[in-house]
Amino acid sequence: MVSIIALGSATLLSYFFVDERVFSWLWRHPSDWPKNDWVQALGLLGKSYVLVWLLLNWICISGRTRLATIGLLGLLLAGSIVHPVKLLARRPRPQHVIKAHLEQEDTSGVIQSWSFPSGDTAAVFAVATALAPFVAWPWIPVLFTISSAVSLFRVAVLAHYPSDVCAGAAMGIFSGWLILRISRRWLSPDWFRLDRYRTIAGLGVVLIPLFIGLFKGVDDLLIFLKSYGALVAGIYLIAKAGTWSKWL
Repeated sequence: MVSIIALGSATLLSYFFVDERVFSWLWRHPSDWPKNDWVQALGLLGKSYVLVWLLLNWICISGRTRLATIGLLGLLLAGSIVHPVKLLARRPRPQHVIKAHLEQEDTSGVIQSWSFPSGDTAAVFAVATALAPFVAWPWIPVLFTISSAVSLFRVAVLAHYPSDVCAGAAMGIFSGWLILRISRRWLSPDWFRLDRYRTIAGLGVVLIPLFIGLFKGVDDLLIFLKSYGALVAGIYLIAKAGTWSKWL
């Protein structure tokens, strides 16, 4: 709750005193580093379909359905909070403001999606918060460091203002915290039985890369396969090494 209050305060301060300064500086100092494949892979981590894919793989590899399911529920709750707020706030993204300025037209002509709050930031913080009680201590700061890096990436590519990512982080942490409370009080152990999820998880693992290739483009698919595909393949090999060594 302290984190949520602090991020809420940071959202207000950023909105009134920081957003325009950061936006102006990034506009005047464009950089090519966000175009690096590995940096873009970090940006992909904020996409819900990538997080879902990783959590489904976790079910297939480890069988820890409770952990992965709570992460998925946190992700779902974060999305259900963020998207209505986006429609209410209707704040143009910085990149759309720039495009409208260059084309000398109203921002309504170039808006494809709204800026406030950051959905990618909410997604990664929701999953990080939901997973934190189930992982070893050294991994907890890693989860939140990666989440913060995704947030910074969204600002750096002019997809969001600082206040957008602060609000997104607050909503994500709240979503993860609330799902943890709900799971402890109302979700019985039978809800997390492995046989109920293994087939669905396996199907999702196959279908999500196809979705990325068809709807997000070949470039995103290649970045996804080179980063997260290779990572998960390596984890599968390590997990199966003990079994394979017996056959060898």
